Amino acid sequence: MAEKRIAQYRQIENDLLEQINLGYYKKGDLIPTELELSATYHVSRVTVRKATDNLVAKGILQRVAGVGTFVSRSAVTQNPPPIQGFTDLMIEQGLEPTTKVDVFTLQKSPANIASILGIEKEDPIYYIHRQRYGDGELLQLETTYMSARLYPDISIQILESSKYQYFEKVKGIKIAYSHHAVTPIHPSKEVAELFGIAQNTPIIKAANVTHLENGQIMDYTELILNSPKYQLTYIKR
Repeated sequence: MAEKRIAQYRQIENDLLEQINLGYYKKGDLIPTELELSATYHVSRVTVRKATDNLVAKGILQRVAGVGTFVSRSAVTQNPPPIQGFTDLMIEQGLEPTTKVDVFTLQKSPANIASILGIEKEDPIYYIHRQRYGDGELLQLETTYMSARLYPDISIQILESSKYQYFEKVKGIKIAYSHHAVTPIHPSKEVAELFGIAQNTPIIKAANVTHLENGQIMDYTELILNSPKYQLTYIKR
C-alpha cells in the first residue's frame, strides 16, 4: 500500500510540473484545489497535499491562506533543442514509417490549451489522434491540438504523412524547436495491449510544444512511446 501511495503522489507532482513547464498553468495561475485533484486522481487529500508540498518546498508553488495555491515559477529546464520528426527518424534508421489517423475532429479550444497554442479561448482547434508505425510495428501514440484558424489546410492526407515536412517543405515555414516535458509512466491496460507489453513495463510519456521560426506555435502534442522498442531522441544544437 505504501508503494502505491508514493506512486500516486509522485504522479500528481510530475503531472503538475509538466503542465507548469509547458505553460498549461502560468506564473500567477491558481492550480486546481485539493478537492478537485483528489477527485481527478481518485486519491485522498493527504496524498494530494504531499504532492503539492514538494512543489511548494521547491518554490514552484505558493499557498495563500483562504485563496488557494498559485504557480510562483516554472522549474529550471535546459534550453529546448531542435527536433527530428518521427518520419525522418524512421527513414534515417532504415524503417518504413506509416501513420494511422484514428481521430481528426474540430472543437472549441479550452482555456489552457488556447494559452499553450497562443490563441483565444474557444477558437477552433483540431483534435488529432495518430498511431505511428515503423516497419508495421506500433511505436508511438500521439494526441495533438492545433489551431484550425492558423492552419486551415491541415488534412488527413497530411496527417498520414509528416506535419513537420509539410510545414517546412510545402508551406516553407521553418520549425525552430520543440519544448519537451518527459515523464516515465506505466501504460494503461489499453495502451499495454496496443504495444503488446505488460502493464508494469515502464514507458515514456512526452508532452511537447512545437515552435515555428515565425513565432507561432505549430501544435501541442502528447506522445506515448513504446519505450522497449522506441526511445525519444533529439539532436541538440
